[in-house]
Amino acid sequence: MPTISIVIPNHNYSRFFSRCFNSLATQHLGLEDVEIIFVDDASTDDSLARIEEWAERIECENFIIEALDRQGHPGPVRNHGLSLARGEYLFCLDPDDALRPEFTAVCLEVLKEDPRAAGVYPDYFRCTPEGRFLVELPDFDQALLRMQNILPTTALYRRELWDAGVRYADNTDYEDWDFWIQCVSLGAHFEHICDPLYDYHFHDDNFSRKAEANDGPSKAAIVRNNPDFFHPLVRQWAEDFRRRRLHAQAFPRGHIPSPDDVRALLKTVESTVLGAGDK
Repeated sequence: MPTISIVIPNHNYSRFFSRCFNSLATQHLGLEDVEIIFVDDASTDDSLARIEEWAERIECENFIIEALDRQGHPGPVRNHGLSLARGEYLFCLDPDDALRPEFTAVCLEVLKEDPRAAGVYPDYFRCTPEGRFLVELPDFDQALLRMQNILPTTALYRRELWDAGVRYADNTDYEDWDFWIQCVSLGAHFEHICDPLYDYHFHDDNFSRKAEANDGPSKAAIVRNNPDFFHPLVRQWAEDFRRRRLHAQAFPRGHIPSPDDVRALLKTVESTVLGAGDK
């Protein structure tokens, strides 16, 4: 039984494999107790041929390659990989990103030393054509998670969360955020590691960039997927937005409104309606 299972979803990202898999091969912890599960979402490039080569080169506990019919969304692809995982600890790694050599060793040590924590998440470097920038994430805060996603995709967590029924949703482009909310709804606490342990590469083909265009509906879907996690006013906002009511704004990108945000919006709408009636 492996200690860690790493799920790598992929669609036409073979050009990034060298960077990603070299970062795995150079982990200080070693890969003897690590299982790698590569799940391909009907790639049309040379991903499957290239991954066969890497499966031969990487010395790990187990290397699984799965090829799916086109899903078009990372959530179901990750779910498929996680359903095959045997590890005590799990995490997903996008093939266009790269881990720092100390990633698995540090994350595993922190998680083992804190029995209260269901998972851990580190800071990271955001790599763009303009340069490399340190992203310092906030400490875990359930209230803050209601308004913005503070956990990265690359968080290591105990498999008990998966066994408890947490799954990636396929009706929101912010599937990571939805996944972490499900975890927290089960009582999970995450520990923040104040150290950049991986490189997140931002480019035109990022799914997260494409998700920006679907920001409002994706946020409303998260609220509707997890109603008990949100205030009734926020649930009403999500329903009004889904129904395309004129007063239901999307709010800033990546921000689910707080109850105060919704109250302020409703007050503004009410004043506008009353003012129109006076004319």
